[in-house]
Amino acid sequence: MKVLIVGNGPGGVELAKQLSEDHEVTIVEKETVPYYTKPMLSHYVAGLAEEKSLFPYPIDWYEKKGIRLLLGTNAKRIDSEKKILETDRGTLEYDVLVLATGAKPRTLKIPGWERMYTLRTIEDAKRLKEAVEREKDLLIIGGGFIGLEIAGNLSKQGIKVKVVEKMTRLMGLDEELTERIKKELEKHKVEFYLGRDVERIENDVLVTDKEEIPSKVILCSIGIVPETTLAEESGLAVNRGVLVDKTFKTSEPNVYAIGDCAEHNGIICGTAKAAMAHAKVLANNLRGIPDEYDFQFRSSYFKFGDFPIAVLGTLTKDGNWLDSETKAFYRDGKIVGVVVFEDMKKARDWEERLRSSR
Repeated sequence: MKVLIVGNGPGGVELAKQLSEDHEVTIVEKETVPYYTKPMLSHYVAGLAEEKSLFPYPIDWYEKKGIRLLLGTNAKRIDSEKKILETDRGTLEYDVLVLATGAKPRTLKIPGWERMYTLRTIEDAKRLKEAVEREKDLLIIGGGFIGLEIAGNLSKQGIKVKVVEKMTRLMGLDEELTERIKKELEKHKVEFYLGRDVERIENDVLVTDKEEIPSKVILCSIGIVPETTLAEESGLAVNRGVLVDKTFKTSEPNVYAIGDCAEHNGIICGTAKAAMAHAKVLANNLRGIPDEYDFQFRSSYFKFGDFPIAVLGTLTKDGNWLDSETKAFYRDGKIVGVVVFEDMKKARDWEERLRSSR
């Protein structure tokens, strides 16, 4: 079977690893470098990881695995009737086509927006690293997990970090959990400006509705936009992401989508861990082993500097602390979600319990 994968990120590479022994696997990638671990980019920016450590699989790894890798190749259109992918380097035939096109960083179109940095690719990371090392200062717009991870890693290295967030809570968590995260990061002198509307950037200053915050380096980290251009131009059903079922089938036969570009019932998973889990489920289905992905179950592990946190299951409005590290959330008297600080072994035990009780 000819398996053609568009995208060389965590989902695409994991799927290739799963299938390359038994099938003819080709990866089409618009970037010109082999796979690198995007969750490690903030470590690289902070000087905690060398550039070479971001690249676990050199070109010869693909060759040894029997994976054909086409770098610097742009996918243009899918002809699902003829089972052909058109690229800027010619056409490719497939039996199964998998979109693992990932996402782009969401940006703010405010006056001065062109001054902002983003962090999604290795080139983004190089530019940001150079600016941060030069100025020893960073202002992050966005209090999600990526922004907090960057804040934790850079502040630990003595960089002056400020976090500006539109909401009064971090990561969509409640006030208690937000306060706990804030206190941990404030130990490294991270400054928080919550409940701020960003208005413009002028003269090395971020202007909000409440104050002016000086910073020469401003990073926009307000989420992702699934990369759906190829799917849209090829007539696939698209909402925010490429619409899929629980087995990752799209609206076209023999075409699947996994990772950050895939959407199911309004859910876009948005983590490397989820993308790799998608790949394993899809690989099972392509092997003839029926499998489905549980889009409703959240399983997210983060580390903000020296502070690890896991968000598991469903977080409801009904929550209380089981101990100093664990807050549980209830529905009809049953624990359906937990947030665990510090102890990730405990978090993994909770994840197993929550999954088995669904």
